Amino acid sequence: MSRALELSDSHVSFIDLRDGNATIFFSHAYIHKSKGRPGRDAGIGLSQAAELVLLDVTVFGPLPSLPINIAAGFLEVGGIKHELIPLPFKRKVAAILSLEFVDGSVVTIAGLKPGLELLGRPTYLEECP
Repeated sequence: MSRALELSDSHVSFIDLRDGNATIFFSHAYIHKSKGRPGRDAGIGLSQAAELVLLDVTVFGPLPSLPINIAAGFLEVGGIKHELIPLPFKRKVAAILSLEFVDGSVVTIAGLKPGLELLGRPTYLEECP
């Protein structure tokens, strides 16, 4: 089965900016799981913790007060904007993460070698038609 993390409807608990790198921790990442294309074909919705790491980053915009829900966002890699990030996800190129939060704030993080790792066990949420 295919899986993808949907940035909107996910929850960011903290963003760690250290040594020029960024770690974005999702306490609730909304995961689509489907036999077809996640987010387009029928499947299920899951909640799972996740961590997205970008190296050698530049941050644009102030960080919001955390924790907070994401209203919209994308991870752009190789000219492709992923609103649903395919899993597993690890690339060796430059990337731009843009997140708009429910309070209206927007932060953009540009960096290298994006890697997304799921943590812990998933929790079933719903059927996705």
